[in-house]
Amino acid sequence: MTDVGAPVLDGARIQRWIKAAVPWWVPRLVLVAAWAGAFVAAAVGDPSSCTAADPGVCGPDVTLAVVIVVLLATPILLWWLPLAGCGAGVLFAVLDLVLDDEPVARVAFGVFGLLCLAVAAWLVVARRRQAAIVAEAAGTVRLDERLREDRPGWGWRTAAAVALSMAGAGGLAWYGHRDAQVAAHEAAAVRTDAVIRSADNASGVVTVGVPEPVRVDVVGSYRAGQVVPVLVDGSWVRLVAEPEDVTVWLSAGLGALALAGILLFREQSRRSARRRLSRGPLAAVEVAADLAVADRAVMFGGRALVPVLPAPFLPPDPSVNDGADSSVNDGADSTANHDEHEYEDGADDEDGDGAWTVEEVEEFGREWRGESPPSRVRGSEPQTVTVAGDLRDGGWVVLITDSAVLLPEAPLRMPMRSPESVPDAPPGVPLPSAGREELTELPVVLRPRPRERVLGALSLLGFAAGPAVVLAGLPEDWWQTLVVLWLGGSLTYGGWRRLTARAELTKGGLVVHGRMRVRHVPWTRLHGVRRDDKGLWIAWEPGDAIHLTGVADRWGGVIMRLRDLSLAAGDPGREVTDRLGSGPAVVFAYVLVAAATLWWTRH
Repeated sequence: MTDVGAPVLDGARIQRWIKAAVPWWVPRLVLVAAWAGAFVAAAVGDPSSCTAADPGVCGPDVTLAVVIVVLLATPILLWWLPLAGCGAGVLFAVLDLVLDDEPVARVAFGVFGLLCLAVAAWLVVARRRQAAIVAEAAGTVRLDERLREDRPGWGWRTAAAVALSMAGAGGLAWYGHRDAQVAAHEAAAVRTDAVIRSADNASGVVTVGVPEPVRVDVVGSYRAGQVVPVLVDGSWVRLVAEPEDVTVWLSAGLGALALAGILLFREQSRRSARRRLSRGPLAAVEVAADLAVADRAVMFGGRALVPVLPAPFLPPDPSVNDGADSSVNDGADSTANHDEHEYEDGADDEDGDGAWTVEEVEEFGREWRGESPPSRVRGSEPQTVTVAGDLRDGGWVVLITDSAVLLPEAPLRMPMRSPESVPDAPPGVPLPSAGREELTELPVVLRPRPRERVLGALSLLGFAAGPAVVLAGLPEDWWQTLVVLWLGGSLTYGGWRRLTARAELTKGGLVVHGRMRVRHVPWTRLHGVRRDDKGLWIAWEPGDAIHLTGVADRWGGVIMRLRDLSLAAGDPGREVTDRLGSGPAVVFAYVLVAAATLWWTRH
């Protein structure tokens, strides 16, 4: 989908573009190391210690609980979103200068904030230089306005943001509940002196006699025989020098909400960028890109990478002219040959299928069915593409090939190393079509071997076993409780997946019950069936296959026969459709049970 007259970004400009970029290791290694150094310096340089005369030193600090979210988010953002990480570093440095009384911490984080500010300025200037270099040679292109801007449904970022928002709200609610409990205990408590009977400073636990021995979590260091003032309210005991601190739940809740906000912002940025790119006009240049891996485009010898997915509608060839507006598919029939050109990986692309051309899809099918040897490596040679949009680090671009429009899933980034581009060979050996005499009445349900289903049923006991172990009081610490509940959830999810995994052979196609979704695959969409020593591999799109263990080879031949009959009957070839399966409901039910278990143990 490129015009030979398109403006080419020549080698000299490409080298200037690469040199203008900020090296990947500056924010991800240098600044992260500087953050770690400032953190250690602040911790070592803090001379304060827990004392009954000033309980606030080791007591809860709501302001710190809020600010520490920014502190802990900084190294994560520096690695993930360098410019946002620099902003977080500068913000925390300012907050530390205003709120912290310790001079060592103020100096350490002040220097770190200045480094972040300098790198942020460098990033902004470098991106502007890259954009200016591209503008020297760029022409313009406009995509067809009838190009669908986005796919329906939630993306993974939105789903994750919803889950994190629920977790964050739960964390804040739990913090409010626990804070009220602590306040009630402190109001009703009696102050007295107690003797420390034993002290495990490494684990942060001491045993005090009030007069019965009670284990108390501590932060400071103590010794056996030491007399300390304590607050006692029945079985609730705390050292006066170390009031109970539950602000960790406040930090966790705010952190989850902050991450949810970032994911939603990224998702909205993606959708906005796609709308903007589809409306044009856009600056465009012609470059060589490696599309060997389906869900990404690699340019400039591995120095630039863009995660991509094919547009839901693929228009005919565009015209790209230097300095003049043009239109992709201007005045053409935008719906012609839609089924011929659009070949997508299911409805939600959860396996990451991307820019496969019609020819590559057909070649994949021939290799999968054993009709041609798997000798050709897809995308082994870079191909010429038109890149339209903001071609710079952190910019959003759309790629136009001879047969597809590739929309961005994320901004362009500068990878640490050149990505691998060799796809895996098809597994096992292909199975031929069965004879007419082997056909059977439909529908037929294919399940894994009985051993797998029995193992799945036993694993489902984790649904009750995890909460039961917690309710029995066996975990001693909070992290042990979380590990037990996580193991119970893992067993539940794995057991349900083993128990419900199946494929149904119907007149309309193959119905695949996967981990989280149920897909209906028309027979004409199937590429082939292969077998290995464990079962059958069934592929219906490049990069999209299932493995049915313990299924006889004859069923692979039956599936191929049904596919051949559908093709011979002239089936028009419907799209692959999918819906949510029962897996998410089971996971959600377990989360509710686990949350109820945690609430019960705290009461």
